[in-house]
Amino acid sequence: MSQTGEKRHVVVVGGGPGGYPAAIKAAQLGARVTLVEKKEVGGTCLHCGCIPTKFLLKEAKEHDLLVKWTGKGTKGPLPAVDFGALVKQKDQVVAELTKGTRALLQKNNVKVVAGTGSFEKPGLLRILETGDQIRDCAFILATGSENLWPPIEGRDLPGVLDSDRVLGLDSLPKSLTVIGGGVIGVEFAQMFQRFGTEVTILELLPRILPYEDEDVSQLMLKILSGFGIRIQVACRVQSIRRKDGGFSVAFQSEKGSGEVVSEHVLVAAGRRPFHEKLGLKEAGLDVASGKPIPVNSRMESVVNGVYAVGDLVGGLMLAHKATAEGEVAACNAVGMRREMIYAAIPRVVYTDPEVASVGLPEKEAREKYGNGLLVGRFPFTANSRAVIEGSTRGFVKVMAEPKMQCIVGASIVGPQAGHLIGELALAIQMEATLEDVAETVHAHPTLSEALREAVMDARGEAIHIPPRTR
Repeated sequence: MSQTGEKRHVVVVGGGPGGYPAAIKAAQLGARVTLVEKKEVGGTCLHCGCIPTKFLLKEAKEHDLLVKWTGKGTKGPLPAVDFGALVKQKDQVVAELTKGTRALLQKNNVKVVAGTGSFEKPGLLRILETGDQIRDCAFILATGSENLWPPIEGRDLPGVLDSDRVLGLDSLPKSLTVIGGGVIGVEFAQMFQRFGTEVTILELLPRILPYEDEDVSQLMLKILSGFGIRIQVACRVQSIRRKDGGFSVAFQSEKGSGEVVSEHVLVAAGRRPFHEKLGLKEAGLDVASGKPIPVNSRMESVVNGVYAVGDLVGGLMLAHKATAEGEVAACNAVGMRREMIYAAIPRVVYTDPEVASVGLPEKEAREKYGNGLLVGRFPFTANSRAVIEGSTRGFVKVMAEPKMQCIVGASIVGPQAGHLIGELALAIQMEATLEDVAETVHAHPTLSEALREAVMDARGEAIHIPPRTR
């Protein structure tokens, strides 16, 4: 409540995974909440990011299993992939979740305003489509991000796709060149490869998934190449041109110049904060186009009462990080004091096998803790459940600082890695030690036993792998 006894008014601009949870949290804390969204609630994640891509990755995996099952003795032709039908099913899933999000906002008495919010001056937001004004409130900015387009000749040619437009294809391309070997690039690459598309990845940096642990990158390069995806790292794309009804992508590497010809090109070089038309300068924020809004640990900008969350503030561009930041911002916007902690934000790549990480990669952990860093590793080939399921590619790696043996980082490549990483994220959040996890009984036979074994290996006590050579 304000000093006059009225409810605090919180205005959230942007209804994605940072914005709508912030709105609900503020409403739960007793605020009067308005959510301004120019498109549809759910944001990029729900409509052209996390949800639709994971649906199609699931379908691609099921198709791959069908191919393998056919090879084991079943008879009959393999059904053709109707990509257009899958896209329609994807749209149905998105529509269902969108409806649920709208219902949640309504049940929490959040007023949703359709339109584009833009500051006219500090403390005054105008809805551009209607001219309505909103003032005397706290603002939480959550307008997300947009695709990053590197300065490549020919990037504007019709048919050159980004991660939004590729989801609108009504048929499978025969061949696809993916520019970018990060999370978005490798997920789309494997999805299309499993549906029968010939795929090439071109990555500027020396390895794919460059921000993950080096062991993870090396193994995923081997696995994805083994599936038939052609991968070229340490190469700079120079141009995209029309050729033979498709596209020619020219690149330069240490080995010289090269060319890839494909039906379509997908540019997946990352994303950047999106705050066009938001009127940041008028709000008192001097932020260049495409750059993140600086905030403190309470998610507040340099302008009192103006908060920013999610992709808008840079860092890891993850939906669950945006949600956590939105909740923190909401608490502070209504007068509480809460700080955002980033030590235990999990990262997941939804390939097969999945990749999941939390905390520090080994290289960064060694730079911080030196050679005393404790590292444990356990392969899924030694996990009974993984063997049962025929999913033994990968490993669990856990790192702990040498003094108290608190876990500071972990990486997983393997089945259900995205689910498994939650336990290790909790361990880091709670400052749990190797001993804490090692003395926790894990059910058998489960994949989670690999987590305990990796922790025990860091202590030199693993049961189901040979002892280390001393």
